[in-house]
Amino acid sequence: MKKNKIAVIGLGDFGKELVKQLFLEKHEVVAIDKEMLTIDEIKDHCTNAICLDATDEHALRAQGLEEMDFVILATADDLETLVITADILRQLGVKEIIARYKTELHIRILKMLGITNIFNPEEKAARNMAEQFGHSSIKSSLIISEEFRIAELVIPELFAGKTVEEIQLKENYNLLLITIKRMRHNLQAKRKSDEMKQEVLGIPQKTTVFRSNDIITVFGKHEHVEEFLNTV
Repeated sequence: MKKNKIAVIGLGDFGKELVKQLFLEKHEVVAIDKEMLTIDEIKDHCTNAICLDATDEHALRAQGLEEMDFVILATADDLETLVITADILRQLGVKEIIARYKTELHIRILKMLGITNIFNPEEKAARNMAEQFGHSSIKSSLIISEEFRIAELVIPELFAGKTVEEIQLKENYNLLLITIKRMRHNLQAKRKSDEMKQEVLGIPQKTTVFRSNDIITVFGKHEHVEEFLNTV
């Protein structure tokens, strides 16, 4: 996996968790916030932690953010801060600006500034949860963009005993099969609760046979996932 240089500006609850996860993935992460207490909390979970006001153009210019692969504006609580910081980053020539939004006004303004890579983690989390209530077959769902997602689905019973080649998910359902998760007996278990464990089968082969209660991980468009769930 490619290791990127990433700056995260705005360290609320989401921003701090994002920094930690990116750092765990071995990326070079610069964390920026105007609160020194927040910087002290995050400094051991990133490559560099910097206390500065992101609306201060001179302070931002001194950080070499134009050398970053990505700069993520993780806070959207203050519209003025969001707009000023986004505009400064654009003027600095940052390669890739990713901005968090909360309202339709945020979206319109960011797009006016030429920033189209935008996200709302609360909205995505709510949609994922709502989908899991709506379809018992959905175990998890990760929205990649407005068009695509990765979803974990319990296979329909009619798939059991058939091979990957026979089902032809891509040809019949426009879904790319990534992997299969399957429950197996754990012969080394010492407790009853550990008798069964979940195993990831890796990249499925054409000859791989589906079993009852297998969980498939698929990639595809939102509408194709919905069509699959509603037709099988």
